Amino acid sequence: MLWIPVPGGFENGGPLLRVLVVPRLSGGTPAEHGMAQWPPTALAGDTVRVETFAPGAAPPAAPDRQVDLVPRMHDQPGVWQRLVAGLPVESAEVRPAGPTDDPLTVYATSEDLDEVARTFQEASRAEVTTQLAAESPDYTGKVRDALRSDHWLGPEVSRTAAPVAGPPAARPGFNRTLSLLREHPAVLRALGLILELRLDPGGADDPAAGTVRVLWPGRPAGLPEIVSPRTAFGDDFRPAATSRVDSGMVTLDQRDGSGVPRWQVATIDVDVAAQRMREAARALATSPGEPPALPALRSDGLQLVLRGRGEDMEERRATGARTLGSEPDVLTADDLVLGYRVDVLPNLGGDEWFSLHRRRATYRVHERRPDGGLSEDFTALGTGGEGSGDLPEEGHLKTNSAVQDGNGLHADEIVAGFRGWSLAVPRPTFDGAPRPTPPPAPGTSISMACEAEEGTLPRLRFGRHYTLRARVADVAGGGLGPDDPAAERHTTAPEFYGRYEPICAPEVSFPEGTDAADLGPGESVEHVVVRSDPLMGLDVGRYAELTDHSLNDERVLGPPRSSLAVAEQHGMLDLGQGAEADRVTWEWVGRALAAAAPDAASESNQFLPDPAAGGIVAAPKEPNAPMHTRAWEERWPDLAPKTLRLTAPSTGRPVVDWEGEQLAVRLAPAERITLDLSTFPQEDIVDHFALLTAADPPPPPISVNALRQGRHPLVTPARTLALVHAVQHPLRPPETVLTVERAQNSTFAVFAPQSDVFDPRSTAQLAITASWRDQVDEVSHQVTEVPVDTLTVAADGPARPPTLFRQEFGDTRHRTVTYTLRAVSRFRDYFHDSGNADDFTVTRQLAPVVVRSTARPAPPAVVSTRPAFLWKRSGDLEAVGHTLVHERLGNRVQIALDRPWNTTGTGELLAVVVRPEDEATTEGLKPFVTQAGLDPLYPTRGIPMGAPFARHLTGAVGSERRLRLDEADADVVVVPYQPEFHSELERWLADVVFTGADSTSFNLALVQLAIARYQPNSLDGLLLSPVVRTDLVPLLPDRSLQVTRLVDRYEVKVRGSVSPAPAVNRVDMILERCAQPGGLTADQVDLVGFDTVADVPAWQSTDLRRPEPKRVGLSPTLKEWKSEFFKRVDPGPYRVRVREVELLPNKEPQPGRFLHSGKPEEVTERTVFTDTVLLPPL
Repeated sequence: MLWIPVPGGFENGGPLLRVLVVPRLSGGTPAEHGMAQWPPTALAGDTVRVETFAPGAAPPAAPDRQVDLVPRMHDQPGVWQRLVAGLPVESAEVRPAGPTDDPLTVYATSEDLDEVARTFQEASRAEVTTQLAAESPDYTGKVRDALRSDHWLGPEVSRTAAPVAGPPAARPGFNRTLSLLREHPAVLRALGLILELRLDPGGADDPAAGTVRVLWPGRPAGLPEIVSPRTAFGDDFRPAATSRVDSGMVTLDQRDGSGVPRWQVATIDVDVAAQRMREAARALATSPGEPPALPALRSDGLQLVLRGRGEDMEERRATGARTLGSEPDVLTADDLVLGYRVDVLPNLGGDEWFSLHRRRATYRVHERRPDGGLSEDFTALGTGGEGSGDLPEEGHLKTNSAVQDGNGLHADEIVAGFRGWSLAVPRPTFDGAPRPTPPPAPGTSISMACEAEEGTLPRLRFGRHYTLRARVADVAGGGLGPDDPAAERHTTAPEFYGRYEPICAPEVSFPEGTDAADLGPGESVEHVVVRSDPLMGLDVGRYAELTDHSLNDERVLGPPRSSLAVAEQHGMLDLGQGAEADRVTWEWVGRALAAAAPDAASESNQFLPDPAAGGIVAAPKEPNAPMHTRAWEERWPDLAPKTLRLTAPSTGRPVVDWEGEQLAVRLAPAERITLDLSTFPQEDIVDHFALLTAADPPPPPISVNALRQGRHPLVTPARTLALVHAVQHPLRPPETVLTVERAQNSTFAVFAPQSDVFDPRSTAQLAITASWRDQVDEVSHQVTEVPVDTLTVAADGPARPPTLFRQEFGDTRHRTVTYTLRAVSRFRDYFHDSGNADDFTVTRQLAPVVVRSTARPAPPAVVSTRPAFLWKRSGDLEAVGHTLVHERLGNRVQIALDRPWNTTGTGELLAVVVRPEDEATTEGLKPFVTQAGLDPLYPTRGIPMGAPFARHLTGAVGSERRLRLDEADADVVVVPYQPEFHSELERWLADVVFTGADSTSFNLALVQLAIARYQPNSLDGLLLSPVVRTDLVPLLPDRSLQVTRLVDRYEVKVRGSVSPAPAVNRVDMILERCAQPGGLTADQVDLVGFDTVADVPAWQSTDLRRPEPKRVGLSPTLKEWKSEFFKRVDPGPYRVRVREVELLPNKEPQPGRFLHSGKPEEVTERTVFTDTVLLPPL
């Protein structure tokens, strides 16, 4: 049995020594060890011996002082028998495993606290402007830097898991029960296990310090042996000081070897703050481009943090393991600590300390029923009977408590925390439920209940300075009292208790009666939407009437909510004494509890507003936009909500302003605005915030101004409201004129608009499709609705982008493209899906755009070149006086081209290349231009030098054009012709017509064409292919055959230009009758017969005329041959056949020269014109 002496200082001028009796029995029952009853009768009235030794002295040396005293005991009869006498004694040989065997982890709270403070201080030093608030560059930069700390980004130590429930514990035995009850000195006193010895003051030779022990010389032999270690004491007769405890006080001013204070006072919830800081840092590391956000901190009372607590706890565990099973020799203050008692000085410069452990305790010792339960028959400690046992006492807090889970023991460095309530009594819940009765000590026959002693607790309030100290509660229930002058030391420095919780933004809710089912797409509490369709003539009200979109244009702006703790710590519940004050206080508490209930409606007004809320700030998120504020004029806590309404613009009114208690936002169609809603603080509460008073150095003046105006993110964070005036269709159709840019040999084109294309505010997307007619060789096909591009339109982007789109064609060819623009409403997501995408689009077709070819054409492949004619017929011979005219238009050259054509795209032409008239003598052009010259057979008039020129050519499909020909290093003129495809020949054919001009005639001339493939819709310098030269081709003259029907005859005329050669062309006019055996028709007979052959269908000559040519007008070469054929007796049918022959050589006249068919001389004649006309009967 241990008798542990505990020096208790001086009382009534003399030393007070308490003795804690610790039985250490093994096996059996208490009675078998002589402890069926305690205190034993032998101790009543007997003396015990107190021996003191000077410093350095120890047994077996004689004590320096020895005195025998009768101990004072406070045992209560019957308690020993009811509580422990009948318990079995555990065996000392078997020590059950317990939590102390598990590994211990102590989290370094002080390190997190330092980093949280550093991060907060860094952010508080930033310059925050009222305009930019959380987006202020200095603020975002400092927050970003602070969150990049290795501490926040490093690995996080896993926190305590849920406590592990072990198997049900067996009812403790004698030793275990006494160990559990050692936390309650009042029970130990009632058991007689605490003795008090009052020593007389000694003489001058008494040692000022030393050791003391207590012996019982008269111990009966039946009792266990008494072991009494010595306890070191100091001149105040208290256990000898250590680095942790000095004269009954915890050394809260202790510093480590580096001079750093070991004790700190934290006023925030460190664990939550650190967790949120890590989350914010990792979120920023994951998305570095996002704006950094510093999590809000939470004030959490006054917490004592012991830096290095883990080392202290490990040291105690190691010491306990070393001394296990051995008896101590000398005890110090550290060995006698039962717990700490924390006091608070709530005023700067005050002198009244408040203990946080005063309470009134009730201990009841029960009889056990046969079933093991506790009966209602009990003994109340301190009353000697059945009374209430309401004992005033001071509790204590354990200094080395830990939580056990599946991984061992866990603790942190927070030793104590004052959050406005006692540290010795559970905080009341105020929820109306009966307080749970604390269970009896596990497996024991004692129950206990504690209440805070009224009027003993200080108030925890923002804006005050608090000083803390910690007194030691020793194992014998002693220690310095809160009013003891010896306790006035080892205190903390005064700590300002400021509010870290920000003032939340105003509550936003729907007006009462709003049905969530009526909300349209995109609408929410923080997203206000009105809808219209100006393109269809529907304003907001009309649109709501005609469609299934309800109008929800209002929101309720309520004051921000507060917790009961925040309201209390602002002093809002300090209403004084009296029944009315109590009624009002309880009413406010009830509102806070109702709002915190799980089933509380979010829109309910039964809550406590934030006492610091001064009013609402509405700040548009636009550069230099004014802020709009409105204060709550009502008395707290009855702050009335305000409203927000989204409406249409009003002439002369701003977009945002207050109209009384309503915040009006006026938006035109397709406009949107984002408001930051925050709460500006009450002027008389601003100084309660830690940002202004706890930051070191204090924040810049510009940041203080932002805080007072409700725009500082650490104190008055904003919530964002988006307000939208949605339109079903874009406000304007997409229209413009496009210009095209293409580079040489590129296969794509870039298109630029020449005017505004769309309305960016209302257009989210522009879909572009293209259509064109394309032709490859002779095959033409229509390309329709080819998707080109889909543009995402920025709401703040230009209505006329520098480049609208780019189209890849895959080749360099020319096209004429028609583009269709389809604009999609930016606000489609704010409307019910109709299933038809066109309900949200506007489509327009633009004027066709010429996309030029980007590559030089390939030269044409010439198959052949020959003279060509164009035949025309007009008139008829149906009646007398009618004239039939056949014209043969000559002076033509037909060019046959190989396939393919249109290699450069549609509109590809054949260019005849001629000289510019101002380059008639340029010799370098000769290989690249068309040339004309005299036929040696005919003495024709001269052709001008350099001819033909463009004016000499007809039949072109467009105007001539002067171009630069790089090969010639000179300009040429191109005359464009359109080739036509002939499917039978599988060739492309083009006719070039030479027409005389300015007295220039190409009659009977020889020409050699210079041609090229020509794409007029090509980039400059790439319109013309390399030039190709054709063979020399003669030009044949024009001829006309005119037959006039008279009453009894036909008049026949032939007219045309001839060579001025002496041998004038001869014209034969032959009247022929058709022989028609077998019933053939005249148009089925082709054969011309010179002799009559029976049964052979043929045209037989019946008359021949050979008229002389006559000059027509002043032209020396224009001739006319005329003759007549009278009515014939023989039946028809008849026709006239005309043949013009030129005579070779033609240098001499050859009058009377006849055609001798089939004779060799015919080679000297050449037919230059022949035609037939069927003559109706006269």
